[in-house]
Amino acid sequence: MSVNMVKQYSVFLVNEPGSLKQFSGVFIKENVNIIAMSQEVRYDSAVIRLAVRNEDDISHALTAAGFTSVKTDAICLDVPNRIGLMHDIGSVLAENNINIATIYGTQIADNARWIIVVNDIPKALNLLESSNLFD
Repeated sequence: MSVNMVKQYSVFLVNEPGSLKQFSGVFIKENVNIIAMSQEVRYDSAVIRLAVRNEDDISHALTAAGFTSVKTDAICLDVPNRIGLMHDIGSVLAENNINIATIYGTQIADNARWIIVVNDIPKALNLLESSNLFD
């Protein structure tokens, strides 16, 4: 089990061929690995949310390449996957009056990775680290 703080970038792209290629090239140039990503497309634009390790900062490179982005802190959970995990995470946070602004994740084999943006990162980190959800 791993509970860490990461950086999430919400980046606005034009929805046209080649946008993702140009955008992802910034990360290659800066040698920054994307650890999670989600995308929302609306007509002619898209918002990509992606997470990178906390020590990586790509804001300057995104701005220099002409992208508009918003950087926020997020929590990355790398945990064993099981039925009810998302419900239990939501319960721990809700019972402590922590609001989830964004959540996305995936499963690989028997493990899950969740990226969670909340209104109180330090409190949520402490609660999740000390919970017995991942035993």
